[in-house]
Amino acid sequence: MSTIATRSNTAPSARPLSIPVAFVKYYEKGSTVMGADQVAAALRERGWDARSVPVVEVGNVPPGILVLIKTSRLDHLVRWKMRGHKLVLDVQDTVVFKRHIKNKWLYDALIFKSRRQLADFGRKDKPDRVIYHQWDPRYGANQATKDCLALGYLGLPRSLAVWGELPEVEYVSGDAMFTEAPRFNCHLSIREPGRELLYKPNCKVSTAAACEANLVTTRDLTTVELLGEDYPYYCEPERESILAAIEKAKASFGSPEWERGLERMRAVRELTRMDRVIDEYETLFHDLAARPS
Repeated sequence: MSTIATRSNTAPSARPLSIPVAFVKYYEKGSTVMGADQVAAALRERGWDARSVPVVEVGNVPPGILVLIKTSRLDHLVRWKMRGHKLVLDVQDTVVFKRHIKNKWLYDALIFKSRRQLADFGRKDKPDRVIYHQWDPRYGANQATKDCLALGYLGLPRSLAVWGELPEVEYVSGDAMFTEAPRFNCHLSIREPGRELLYKPNCKVSTAAACEANLVTTRDLTTVELLGEDYPYYCEPERESILAAIEKAKASFGSPEWERGLERMRAVRELTRMDRVIDEYETLFHDLAARPS
């Protein structure tokens, strides 16, 4: 079996820093809810001066650490740097769509969502690192039948080429994902060949783990990083392969193989729960504070 991702022996830092930490949003989307709003709130619960702010309010933040979600503007970065802020970019899926990270030289640290992202875009002279997406606390353990497979795809139609074409799958998007997720004991994730397969973050696998569900999934590198090469329900992105993996999940439901899959999911749930992720943010912020400006 290949090496499965495990958290480093990071322990929560002794105390919050005395400087503010602001998560900067250029827009409001699911990525900013998870990467800014939820993380800032969890840090505040630990006593940090942490906030999630739209870009127009950054001028009100005293010098500290700014974590930008996915994007930036050169003139903003230069201005904030001159004010004494340390700058961090939460890359998320940016490298799926862009071959380079713009304004990279101005950042004191980059947060990646997989080892492959870090290997391809990280800098050895900076404290760049992997911090996985936490699973969204709006999800909980599924309440689906214990007798047979109940399979759902949770996501946007544009993210699934075979949307509506798989007869064994229910399709759910938008806010309904949170209310309908308890009905499914198995989720579906299909990444397309190319940069999506290489660099997409771990949201789909962590969501399934949060729901205590298995996942029929392509072998995208972040998923394999978390679940291992021998996870039982992999498929290729072609329709026939997806259907074959669904049939395997149906036939093995409740078996030792099914339980082995759930065991992997429990490990991912533990690895990507909020308090573990916040430990990693705290360590990064202390590392940054210890470095000269």
